[in-house]
Amino acid sequence: MFRKIYRKLAPNPLNQLLKKANRNNKKLFLLYWNRGLGDIALGLYAIVHKIKEQVPNAKITFLIRKDLEQGFSLFKGVNYIVAKDWKRGIRYTEKELEKHALDENDFDEIITWPDPSYWVKWQHGKIVPKLIWKKEFEKSLEKLGIDPNQKYIACQPLCETNYGLWRNLPHQSYQKLFDALKDQKILLLGKSPSPEFSGDHILDLRGKTDLYTLLTLMKTRVKTLLVPDSGILSMTYYLNEQFPIKVISLWADPYHGILKQNVSSPNKKLIHYPLIADNKDLSNLSVEKILKTINF
Repeated sequence: MFRKIYRKLAPNPLNQLLKKANRNNKKLFLLYWNRGLGDIALGLYAIVHKIKEQVPNAKITFLIRKDLEQGFSLFKGVNYIVAKDWKRGIRYTEKELEKHALDENDFDEIITWPDPSYWVKWQHGKIVPKLIWKKEFEKSLEKLGIDPNQKYIACQPLCETNYGLWRNLPHQSYQKLFDALKDQKILLLGKSPSPEFSGDHILDLRGKTDLYTLLTLMKTRVKTLLVPDSGILSMTYYLNEQFPIKVISLWADPYHGILKQNVSSPNKKLIHYPLIADNKDLSNLSVEKILKTINF
């Protein structure tokens, strides 16, 4: 409670930092990012917007985890350096600079733990994040066994984060849903090959795709994406490309992710159907309601 009160009354740390940088003609920024993929669009995009708004000609570099590299390649106007040995969530210090052949004198400001949810809370309902796709990012889908003449329903069964198990629909609900969709072709997306699901109409791609392949699927093969609050949802929703897709998002708590951002997708052909469970419990979201939305 005291933290919330303090944050409402205290000056915004990012604003204070940028005012000082402007006064001292500081333009070279290094930010560490060792958290989620979806935060590229949902938080870092607005931080970069604010830096460039307040500090003309600012040059912004991120030090990032290896598995975030493809996501950052969609982030226009920034540079990035990969810290190959980083593990998610660990707070690394400025000692990392020497390890990665960097010198603190190469930068005017080094921010080791940016806080988007606090620093750029003002962005909600105002900024539309836009991730930039390039033709060279598109991947061949032949090795995945994808039928070039088939349109698929894609599903990410787990949000795959270190917290928030309440964000996942129960396994039995997914299996019931997949059984009801036996006349459709379904792709399973994500990193972990568990839990297992049965059905000859299901193609399990979990652990077999990188971000470029996933987004190529969205652009060319997927008609409906069923997904919890996750990086896949954010990266698909804010991709600045025009392609038809129905996105059905599942929510226990709607004050997160793209619902919290509260802006339309830059993809005008994307149709979004958020389904919000009662009492912040996704087990209360009926399979019948999901199925009706898929078939709508």
